[in-house]
Amino acid sequence: MLTRARKSGDAAGYANQHQATSEAKSKARAAGRRREEASGGQWMGVKEEERPGNEPPAYMDAIYITSYPGRPSTAESVIEAPTNGAPAATPHRRWKLSVRLNGQQPRPHTHETTLVDPFVDQDYRTVFEQYLRNTDRPPWSPVSLSAGSPVALRPGSPDDVTRMERQIYGYAHSLLSQLRLREDLLRPKATDLQIYVVEHHESDHDGAAADGIHCLAWELLESIRLPKLPNLRLRVSRVTDFPARRTMRGLMSPKMQTLAQIQADSAAMFKILLVVARDFSRSGADRDAEPDLAQFPLMNVQKKLRSRMLLEVVRPGCVEDLGEHLRTRALQGVIFNLVHFDLHGQVLPDEYGVPTPWLLFAKRTYATQSNGYHLPQTRLARASEVANLLVENQVENVVLNACLSAYNRSTSLTNLSQLFLQRGIQNISAMWFYVHWKTVETYLETFYNQLLRKGVDFHVAAQQGREAVRNIPTYRSGRPCKDDFLCVNYARQAHRTDSMTRDPSPTPSNKSHSSSTSNTSSKSFISGGWKPSTPRLGDALIVGDEPVIRMKLHLLELEYKLTTFRIVYASDLHREKSDLSETIDRMVNMWMSTNMIDDVYYYRAKDFARSGPLAAGTLPSYRDKKSRGSTGGYLQLLFPKPVKALRSTLHIIREVDDIVDPGWRADDATNAKNEERRIQAQEGLQRFARRLHTEEDSYCIFLGSQDAQWFRRFLQHLHGAWWLHMQWGLTVPSRSPIPRGSKGRRNDSIGSVINLDGHLG
Repeated sequence: MLTRARKSGDAAGYANQHQATSEAKSKARAAGRRREEASGGQWMGVKEEERPGNEPPAYMDAIYITSYPGRPSTAESVIEAPTNGAPAATPHRRWKLSVRLNGQQPRPHTHETTLVDPFVDQDYRTVFEQYLRNTDRPPWSPVSLSAGSPVALRPGSPDDVTRMERQIYGYAHSLLSQLRLREDLLRPKATDLQIYVVEHHESDHDGAAADGIHCLAWELLESIRLPKLPNLRLRVSRVTDFPARRTMRGLMSPKMQTLAQIQADSAAMFKILLVVARDFSRSGADRDAEPDLAQFPLMNVQKKLRSRMLLEVVRPGCVEDLGEHLRTRALQGVIFNLVHFDLHGQVLPDEYGVPTPWLLFAKRTYATQSNGYHLPQTRLARASEVANLLVENQVENVVLNACLSAYNRSTSLTNLSQLFLQRGIQNISAMWFYVHWKTVETYLETFYNQLLRKGVDFHVAAQQGREAVRNIPTYRSGRPCKDDFLCVNYARQAHRTDSMTRDPSPTPSNKSHSSSTSNTSSKSFISGGWKPSTPRLGDALIVGDEPVIRMKLHLLELEYKLTTFRIVYASDLHREKSDLSETIDRMVNMWMSTNMIDDVYYYRAKDFARSGPLAAGTLPSYRDKKSRGSTGGYLQLLFPKPVKALRSTLHIIREVDDIVDPGWRADDATNAKNEERRIQAQEGLQRFARRLHTEEDSYCIFLGSQDAQWFRRFLQHLHGAWWLHMQWGLTVPSRSPIPRGSKGRRNDSIGSVINLDGHLG
């Protein structure tokens, strides 16, 4: 967000990096401020009361809290002296900080201070961890990071919860009071105070330093107010600054537009990639969260932005498929501006026993392994491995709703976000501790609306997301939980406020799709009246108006089996009022919208009993067809062609049950005719399946009503998979979950898994 320090030349905003501005500039700035006040409180040519809702506040001051983890004596422990022969208390960590305030004074005010951690290490476990695990689920005992026996953490009584909330409130006030901010230096008309919490690393090796100031819960400051300025809202952004040689600017293609440039260019397209994975071995009340936390808000935004947003999903959610997806699109000239990981995070010891961040992806299964296969399995991947994939493919922004994706309680080695920043990612939104799925849902809905539709900065969108969580809190055990501070945002540089400094967005007719936008102009796009682009006439030909489907666990299972085995027999088990066909149609619309397929062909199973077309190597004539962007006739030629789908075709075959298993009738002639047709259909389907597996460019879904045993008897030779169309919570036992002790759920080279992720991880 643009501050006066930014406008006056304090580009990086670090207390000890820049000299004070000249006396002439100071006088000019003061004169400008007097003119501003005389003009009735205008800011950048816009009166405060006339500001649109998505614009920055009329008056904003900024504070830069900077530490240098790589320097000696930056962080140390404080041990309180024992009294009356009592044993020594647990040490409190402390840091030497530089605090720089840019307010109403002509020059920034800078002072040094020593910050003492309000909590000792044990308090983080007994207060934060226990408070955030106080859910509606049955009590359970996770394994703690500390050595020794597990610590049982169970939901506490209302009095315990109130006590912990008071302790967390006191924690926040302790942080604020230790900064020694002079409220008289802030402008009386200031509405917002932007707080940058900066860890400045003079080398990449500083990233391994322990006990950085980012281990503190800084976002708690947004929920409190200054005593003398009760209307002043505090905004927090974390910055981890590494040497410039490791940034992505030198790696980016000259034609690649940054996220901020796309926000300013109404002819440009947002390119978002989503990775979703769930643990299907969980059952009952402990079953995993539904896989729509990120996909639903993203598809809602896509529906409104239409041709301005490309949304794709890695299917299945394997780390290997993530790499292939990024490389395939890069060769086609598609560079994703943002990658979202909707999966679980864990902290595990590596082969040397060092706590390391990991992400839980789906495990790749091959089509030849379909015999005896039941549920998708999971695989852990090192965060460093994932970071390398992203940087190699020029990804600039990352969002994770995985628990512990910003975990940094005792060492930065466990902080996945810092590792990504160190590799070269520019902006990250992640979770500081444990997080409830409802909190994630509220946060992401506001975050993506602000970022993609309103066009605000990445860190501003994160702040708005936290504010939404405060306004619509998650209820746990019948009471609102104050957990908005879990959703943290990191930037690689404090001065990355592109969206506050770019030129007004040009119209599509005045600016080409591949043109770049200035990020150095002192003009704000706000002053130019930036507005979200108006949908084009051809948008209706590319994105339909169907309601956005909410993904469920059993639908994610369908996706996994379809993209793994290519052939799926979908069954409703003869349930009355089954909506299997309707569900598949909605899934087809979603797959088309996310570039999974281009065309869908519909058949009846008896069509494959005709030997002529199949014997000649061609498919039978389809009964119906649906294509992406094909409903506009010649009119669609006037508009940009959508990005080619990853696969070409989906084949949907109906009425297969009675064809391959006709049963017996009283009439021998009818039986003979049905048997002949059954044999021909089986042969035709087998030739079709063989071609499908060989070409690896299409998928097939059979719609039926039989059980898994029937499928193995009549269709297993097609090397596909059986799928049940029924809500996950009702059918977990019948799906034969993978035993908890089976291999493949984690890397066998790892010793004991430390799973700290109570809700989403």
